[in-house]
Amino acid sequence: MKIRIEQQVGVILLLVVNIATGQTNPGTGVAGTVHDARVYFVSDQVCIQCHAPHNTGTERPLWNHAMSTANYTLYGSSTMNAASGQPGPMSKLCLSCHDGTVGISDYGGSPVGPGGIRFGRGDKAYIATDLRNDHPVGIAYDTALATSDRGLADPATKSVTIGTVKSRTGTIASMMLYDGKVECPSCHDVHNIYTAGNKGLVKVGLTGSSLCLQCHTK
Repeated sequence: MKIRIEQQVGVILLLVVNIATGQTNPGTGVAGTVHDARVYFVSDQVCIQCHAPHNTGTERPLWNHAMSTANYTLYGSSTMNAASGQPGPMSKLCLSCHDGTVGISDYGGSPVGPGGIRFGRGDKAYIATDLRNDHPVGIAYDTALATSDRGLADPATKSVTIGTVKSRTGTIASMMLYDGKVECPSCHDVHNIYTAGNKGLVKVGLTGSSLCLQCHTK
């Protein structure tokens, strides 16, 4: 029992350091990253906070966490050629923790969860429901938009390589879009499989604004 407790404490300390420094080893998986559930709960399970094999919700993929029902204030700009929309299903999976309306411990079908832990306003992970200062999500990104905007690459033909240790190459549409839309995981690799840098779990490195320049040509 003593050894097991010491192991769990060691895991938690490692995760706290990773959260504080933003460091993670690219391409090594979710264990030991900020999405490792063991940082919040003394548990041997890494995945249970978000996924479960049985009796889950109807959201994909085998979703085990309470979903946000918030209505978001959207980003807007006079230079946008796309209409802003509410975050799509893939973004809602992320926002169910990061908008601060749902406890990160609200999982497994419990309406309250074991503790109802939430990110606080001083936490880097706290986004809230006002998205006017965040990159827009839920926007349909296609050839027509790229043609009208002229500052965007054509997602159907522009090639992008995501990841470093483990990598994949394909079009923007196949590598970064979800149902043809820009969503949170368009840029962020939540499972740290195709993470390209040590900050933000991004799919493409940030040096020279490389992540931005995959889509934006300005």
